[in-house]
Amino acid sequence: MKTMKALILNSGVARRLKPLTDNLPKCLLEINGKSILQRQIELLLSVGVKKYIITTGPLQEKIINHVKEKFQDPELDVIYINSPKFETTNYIYSMWLARNELNDDDILLLHGDLVFEKSVVQKIVTQKVSSAIVDRASKLPEKDFKGEIQNGKIIKIGIDVFGKEASFLLPLYYWTREDFHLWMDEIGTFVKKGITSCYAENAFNEISETIDLHPLDIDNEFIMEIDNFDDLKIARQIQKKLN
Repeated sequence: MKTMKALILNSGVARRLKPLTDNLPKCLLEINGKSILQRQIELLLSVGVKKYIITTGPLQEKIINHVKEKFQDPELDVIYINSPKFETTNYIYSMWLARNELNDDDILLLHGDLVFEKSVVQKIVTQKVSSAIVDRASKLPEKDFKGEIQNGKIIKIGIDVFGKEASFLLPLYYWTREDFHLWMDEIGTFVKKGITSCYAENAFNEISETIDLHPLDIDNEFIMEIDNFDDLKIARQIQKKLN
C-alpha cells in the first residue's frame, strides 16, 4: 500500500521580508499567534500525513527547535535536508538533495510560505492522480506561478505563463510516486548540468508531455503565498476571520 509524505520547501532567504527574516526563517513568521509552518503541519496532521521532509537554508536550527517545541506526537516523522548553497540556488537544488528520502511514497509538495484552510488540503490529499491547486476565477498575477492548461492537464508552469489557457497556480501539489520520480529524474539532469538557479517547475516543463498533472480547482477557498509585507498583512486579516 502506498503512503504519503509531505515535502515542505523552506530553503530560501526571504529577502523581500527583511528585516523580519534577518534572524528568523520566513516559515516561522506568525499568522495570528501561530507560525506558517505550525499551521501547515497541524492541517496536514489533521488529514493523516505523518511523514515530512523539510528542506532548510539559513537558520535551520530554529526550524528544528520550533517543530520540537510545537509537536510532541511520537508518530510524527520529520527529516531535515539543509542546502549549503541556499544563497546561489533555487529549491530545485534542495529537492535534488532530498532525493534519497523521496523514493517510496506519494508526495504532497508545498512551498513553505503557503497558508491555506483545511478544506484545501482535504481536497488535495484525496486525489488519485497527480494534481496542482489552481484558481481559475482569479486574475492572473504578474509575478506568481501560472499554469497553462490544455485538455484537462497542466502542460507548463511558470511566472511567465500568460494567455487564455493560463490559470493562477498555487504551489501545493499531490504527486503519485511514479510521476514524481519522472520529475526528479529531470531535476537530476538539470543539476548535473549546473542549472540550479531556476524553479524546479522548469524541469517539469521539459517533460510535461510524459506526466498527467491535473488542475484541482478551489472554490472561494483560502490559499496564498507570503512573499512580502502586503501578503503578510492580508493573510493575517483573512486568517483572523477563519479562526
